[in-house]
Amino acid sequence: MLTRLLAVSFFSYFISFNTFAAEQERDTVQTANAAVSVAQERLDRGGYLNLIASKERGLSGNPSNSALRWDIVQDELIIGNLENAEENLKPLLNEPQYKNEALNTQGMIRYLQGNYAEAEKFFRKSSRELRRNIRLLYVYYQTGQYEKARGLFDDAQLKSLSKNDVALVNLMNSFGSDQPYRLEWKSDKAVLPFVSMNNLPVVAVRVNGQPINVFIDTGADLFVLKSEMAAKLGLKSQASLTGTYAGGKTAETHYSRLQTLSLGDVTVHDVPVDIADFPESWVFTDEATGKKIDVDGILSTGVFHQFLTTLDYPERQLVLMPRNRASQDKVSEGGGTSIPFILEGTHFMIVKGAVNGKPGMTFFLDSGLDDPDASILLQKEALNYAGVKMLDEDRYILDDDKGGLGGGGFAITRLSIDSISVGSLNQTGLTGLYGVLPEELYFTESGMILDGFISHQFLKHYKWTIDFDSMMMTFQ
Repeated sequence: MLTRLLAVSFFSYFISFNTFAAEQERDTVQTANAAVSVAQERLDRGGYLNLIASKERGLSGNPSNSALRWDIVQDELIIGNLENAEENLKPLLNEPQYKNEALNTQGMIRYLQGNYAEAEKFFRKSSRELRRNIRLLYVYYQTGQYEKARGLFDDAQLKSLSKNDVALVNLMNSFGSDQPYRLEWKSDKAVLPFVSMNNLPVVAVRVNGQPINVFIDTGADLFVLKSEMAAKLGLKSQASLTGTYAGGKTAETHYSRLQTLSLGDVTVHDVPVDIADFPESWVFTDEATGKKIDVDGILSTGVFHQFLTTLDYPERQLVLMPRNRASQDKVSEGGGTSIPFILEGTHFMIVKGAVNGKPGMTFFLDSGLDDPDASILLQKEALNYAGVKMLDEDRYILDDDKGGLGGGGFAITRLSIDSISVGSLNQTGLTGLYGVLPEELYFTESGMILDGFISHQFLKHYKWTIDFDSMMMTFQ
C-alpha cells in the first residue's frame, strides 16, 4: 500500500519550472518556439536520437548552417548530452543572430553543472532583462546570496512573475542581510542514527530547540515543517505558493524561517522552510516494535546542499560533513562507484542510467517514494523507449487519502522491470510505477527529458554520498 507516495518530491521544482515556462512563452526567439513544439511532439528518447543523427548528416554537408546547428544544440539538451550541446554552441557565441540565446544556453549548462559563478557571468551578458534576472534569482538562491535578490525586479516585472516566483522573491527578501544556512559545528561531522527505516529513514532533530522526528526525502527542496508544529513554534508565513505533487495534485504551502535546525553536532542558523499540512495517512512506525512514530518534518536536499552528505542505509545513519577537501578525502578513502550528476531547477539531482539495458536515460534520484516494492517511477515515453509493457490488469486508482501532499485519487500501474542501471550499479527483477509523475514533467525547465525517478527501494542498498562541489555521487 502506498502511504506517503512521493511525499514532496517535485514540490519546489515547479516553482522554477513555471518560471522558465512562463518566460519561454514570452520569448519569441527560435529556442522558445522549438521548446514548445518539442513539448507538443512528445517523442521518446529514441525519436530524438534519430532526429539528431539526421540533422548531423545535414550539418556535415553544410557546416556553416547555423540554424541547423542551433537545432542540434536544442536536441542535444533535450536528451541530456550537455557536452555535445556545448560543443555545438561554440561557433554560435560569435554570431549576432544567435549570440544572446547561445550565451543564455551556455549559462544554463553551467547552472546545471553546479558552476554558479560561471552561470552568473553568462546570464549577465544576456540582453533580455526579465529572463536574465529570473536566472540570476535562482543562482542567488542556490548560493545562499539572498540579499542579492533585493532590487532584481521592479514593480512592473514582479507583476509578470508567477505567484510561486514572487513567493520565492519574498522569502529571500525577508532575510534582509542575514545569511541563510549559517553552520555552527561542535565536531568534525554530525552523525544522525536512523530512528526507523520503515519504509523511509526517520531521524531525530531539533527545530528552535524543540525535538522532533523527520523523514528523509531528497525529492523535497527546503526543509518542510508540519503545520501544527510550525504553529506551536510561532512561525509566521512569509509567502504562500502552490506545490505540485504525485499524480499532478496540488496543494498550498507557506514559506517561513527557522532560527535553528540542530542536526546532531551541527546547528544550522536561519533556515528557510516550507510549512505544509501532512495527510493523516502518513503513519510512521518503528519496524521492530510496530509503535507509532510522530513525524513533524521532512529533511531535504536544500539542507543536504549545505554539507558533504552521506545517506548510509546499510549502517542506518545520516552523516553530515563540511564541504571541504578534507571531507572529500575521507569519502574517497572508502572507494566505491562515482557517478556525475547535475542539479536541475531548485533540487532535482539527475543522473544518467538505463532501464532494461537502454542507455542514456535521465533519472531524478528522489529518495521519498514510500512503497514496499517500487524502485522507479517512469513516464509513458520512457516505457516505450525501454520496452516496458503496461498491462491493464495492473492498473488501479489510488485511494483519496493516499499519495503525496496533494492526496490520491489518481490511477497508477505497477510495472515489471528487468533491470535498472546507474553507472556501474545494476539491479534486476524490480518493480516500477506509471501514473505518479505529471505528464508535463517529461521535460524539465531546461527542456531536458526526465525519464523517471529512482527512489528508496533502489537506493537503500548503498552508502550514498552527495558532493555538491565536485557534482559527483559515490555509492559504496
